[in-house]
Amino acid sequence: MDAKQLYDLKQKAFNYYLDNGVPQKMEEVLNSMFYDNPEDAYGYLVSYFEQFTKPPVIAKLNARRRFDGKGQPTILIEVHCVVKSQEKLICRCISPSSNSNILDNAKLSDREVEEQRRAESVRIAIDYINQEFSPMFRDMKPTEQTKVDAIISEYMQKLQDEENAKHHAELTTPESETTPRMDVPQDPKAKSKAPVKGGKSKIPTPVIVEEPRELLALGAEAVCAVSQVVCVAGAATQGVPLYEYISSLYNTEQCQFHMPLPMVSIMQGGKAAAGKLNCIKEFLVVPSPHLSYTQSLDYIIGIYSYVEKSLVSKFGAQMKAVSDTGALCPAFDKLELGLDLLIEAITAANLKPGEDFHIGINAAAHEIIDFEKGKYEVITGMLKGADDMVGFWTEILSRYPEIKFIIDPLGKQDRTQWLELCDKITDTCFVVGENLYPRTGHLKNEELPNPVITNAAVLAMESLTSVSELMTCVKKMEAAKNQIVLAARAGETQDDFLADLAVGMNVRFIKLGAPNRGERISKYNRLLQIESELESAGKLAPQKDHEFIHISLPSPEVE
Repeated sequence: MDAKQLYDLKQKAFNYYLDNGVPQKMEEVLNSMFYDNPEDAYGYLVSYFEQFTKPPVIAKLNARRRFDGKGQPTILIEVHCVVKSQEKLICRCISPSSNSNILDNAKLSDREVEEQRRAESVRIAIDYINQEFSPMFRDMKPTEQTKVDAIISEYMQKLQDEENAKHHAELTTPESETTPRMDVPQDPKAKSKAPVKGGKSKIPTPVIVEEPRELLALGAEAVCAVSQVVCVAGAATQGVPLYEYISSLYNTEQCQFHMPLPMVSIMQGGKAAAGKLNCIKEFLVVPSPHLSYTQSLDYIIGIYSYVEKSLVSKFGAQMKAVSDTGALCPAFDKLELGLDLLIEAITAANLKPGEDFHIGINAAAHEIIDFEKGKYEVITGMLKGADDMVGFWTEILSRYPEIKFIIDPLGKQDRTQWLELCDKITDTCFVVGENLYPRTGHLKNEELPNPVITNAAVLAMESLTSVSELMTCVKKMEAAKNQIVLAARAGETQDDFLADLAVGMNVRFIKLGAPNRGERISKYNRLLQIESELESAGKLAPQKDHEFIHISLPSPEVE
């Protein structure tokens, strides 16, 4: 190297250091370090210069196939970021599988078709992530959650629109051109007839047309998987707890956090279960707000254990078998058997049913509709019309005041009867909508009915749902005076993201399943850890008492 080349090289070095302010910063830190006299001189220098480093950016996403708690294929994603000029693995997440669109007792051929489509969809989603989204998000900050969610949601929504158009074309046949059932206003002067005992009504019931299920585009799982892992990466690169980071995304400047109340499935029944009882899919317990989360979980495990031992002693060791959500699966012919057993278990824990612990029921009414007869099969062989169901549930809740939650008591097509039921019970009970509402992609854009016919709503992270989209729907439902139940899916994994999401958004309830199976327990354990951290930091606030929002029948229009 000759003298001129050496001079040019030195000049480039001088300009480089000068442009980046290195000499000035070196002088500042050396002067301050001398006076501060730190024990770890190099650690002091690292801490000082770290504030001037460029923010981490995404280098690549790496997706692979894994399996959920049911053995179904799902997606693992790793996020690699460039941090301080080095590419590093920041985090990895395994997303849950979406719930099945068919009942557990569906035909084997139908189940096989769905399983094949699920496997193909996961494979395509992995290809999208590795080949499309990974280069698309390169050099983006993992903290740009809204931007990431918008890009991936827009991309997948185009594919979903194409799938919807294709599916609609296949369904558009002369046989399918049937007018859905509508509630016909009755003449107010006409004499109303009381429902006949046993559920038989003399008024002809119109046939209900089953609402066609939306077929999600192949690869839809990529939205939830990418959104979730980018959220975790954002928190990791910021060096803050995930729930605090989620809280900042939710636009809440809160210094205090509440622990969500667990809504826990103890027993499972329903149309697909053994026994004649169809009208209760889940028997649930919910602790009172005055109990801490740690206290509540101890009692919940005790209640679950008591119920399990009682069932085993009466029906044998086969009662240890559990559902996909970890719930016990007894064969009940009467709903009183399950409700009485829960009350007995709560009492055995030295708790007061209805005060220390409440009971909830998931009716999942959409699963027990006989569409040809337009009625609900509450018990095998016993059919009730929509009007009869209002009286049925009102009578059950009057006999069991411990019940404070009922999920989907009627089908969405029976809006008039749903409102009648709300008017009768919502002073002391949460009427919760789950199947009533569409998936978040539609819910965020659709106008809510007036009046809103629930005072609580179940929302979940799955398939086409992004973190930003879920937050939008949570705010929308809370603005409509609905408490939020953040729910896990049937095909969960041991990833505990949902626990941080619930705390970060400050939702009222979390529905994870039973205190059984590893993919459920991992989330309950994470909530224990969060509660401990919040207590230590002085950031844990107590839950307020339940506030039941009464839902009234609309006033009759004056002609």
